[in-house]
Amino acid sequence: MFTRTFATTVLFACLVVPVSADDEEGEEPTRTIEPTQSELAQFQLTDRTRDLSAPPGGSAGFRATGISMFAASAADIATTEWGLSEGFVEGNPLVTQRGVRIATHIAAPLAVYWATERLHRSGKPKLAWFLRISIMAAYSYAAIHNTRVIASSPIYGY
Repeated sequence: MFTRTFATTVLFACLVVPVSADDEEGEEPTRTIEPTQSELAQFQLTDRTRDLSAPPGGSAGFRATGISMFAASAADIATTEWGLSEGFVEGNPLVTQRGVRIATHIAAPLAVYWATERLHRSGKPKLAWFLRISIMAAYSYAAIHNTRVIASSPIYGY
């Protein structure tokens, strides 16, 4: 009996919280939190755009698509020239002259390469990837088409 009474007394003493006269029921004292001038002087915003942008050189895959654009363009111009030497006619009237055709196959990939590098650095890597892959696919399709047309000619007998 003594231990139960002693335990109850100790428990009651631990649970009872002294109430001061300043405390009113249910209200907590409020204090506005305002920074001091020294805290405001130390506060700096960080530039997060640099962290989100792509690295200057891009990934290995992105660099590979840049090289592949030029390779696909070279394949297209090579198969076009091959077809023209076999007697075929250029289907695009804008590039019937050889100098214009070669300049176009150099300038277009260069322009896309430059634009996609800028897009990639400015935080639009998906658009840059899409453009590079699209140009690479278009030139590849043209090279494959040229090869098939040449291969199906009676000269080669395929």
